[in-house]
Amino acid sequence: MTADATRARQRLFVSDPITPGCEIELSSEQSHYLEHVMRLKPGTPVKIFNGLDGEWLATINELRKKKGSVAVESQLRAQGTEVGPTLVFAPIKKQRLDFLIEKAVEMGVGRLQPVITQHGITDKVRLDRLQAQVIEAAEQCERLTVPEIFKPVRLLDWVANCPENHHLLFCDETGSGSPIGEVLSQLLAKGAGSAIDNVNVINHALVIGPEGGFSADELERIRKQSFATPVSLGPRILRAETAAIAALTVFQDRLGDWSNQPVTRD
Repeated sequence: MTADATRARQRLFVSDPITPGCEIELSSEQSHYLEHVMRLKPGTPVKIFNGLDGEWLATINELRKKKGSVAVESQLRAQGTEVGPTLVFAPIKKQRLDFLIEKAVEMGVGRLQPVITQHGITDKVRLDRLQAQVIEAAEQCERLTVPEIFKPVRLLDWVANCPENHHLLFCDETGSGSPIGEVLSQLLAKGAGSAIDNVNVINHALVIGPEGGFSADELERIRKQSFATPVSLGPRILRAETAAIAALTVFQDRLGDWSNQPVTRD
C-alpha cells in the first residue's frame, strides 16, 4: 500500500464509473463535508468506490462553494462479491431505525426490504433518508458494495411473491422455531436435493417482526410456505433492531463471510 493510500482517511461513495486518470465530480454535500467539516485541502488523498469497480485512491482537485472534484489515481482493491442475506423488517421509530440500518450494513446485509405488517407502528418510510444512511455506513465500514434498499410492501404480498429458490428464516417470538444457530448449522450440513438446499438457494432472507410481533394470520401464512423456516432468537423478547443484529450475527458466523480476512491496513 502506498503512503498516499495510508494517509487517505476519508472514503467516499461515487455514482460515476471509476477508471485510472479520470476526474469525478463530487456532490455538494460531499464537497461541503470535506472542506468545512473535515477541513481538507486540494491535494489530499481520499478513497472512493462505486460498488462496481472496486476501491480507488484519488486526490482532491478542488473544493469551493459546494463544488468539488477528485482525480483518480490507482486501484487499491478489486471489486469482490459481498453476498449477504436480505433483511426483511418492519419500520420502527426513527432513531432505532437509524441504528438498525447502520448496523445491518456493517454486518454485511445484502438487501434491505421494509415491510408493512398488521401490528407495525408505522407504514411511512423515507427511502431517500435510508439510502443516505446506507451509503454512509458502507463508506465507514469499508465494504465494497452498497446494499440495495427496496420500496416498502405489505409483508404477506412480499411472501406471496417470493421466489421458491429463496429461503426465509423468520424470527418467531412464539417459540415454535428451533434456535437459529442450530437451524443454520443443519442447513450448512445438508447436501443438494434436501428440502432446503443451501447449495442451490439463491438468497436467504431474515424476516424480523414489528414491535408488536407478527399477527396470527401472518404467522400462519408464512408457516405454510415450503421455503420458510421458523427460528428462535433465544428465551427473551428482543427489540426489533436487536433481533435484526442478533440474527445477522449468527447468520454471518454460520453461513456468511466472517471467515474472510479483514481489510489490510498499514
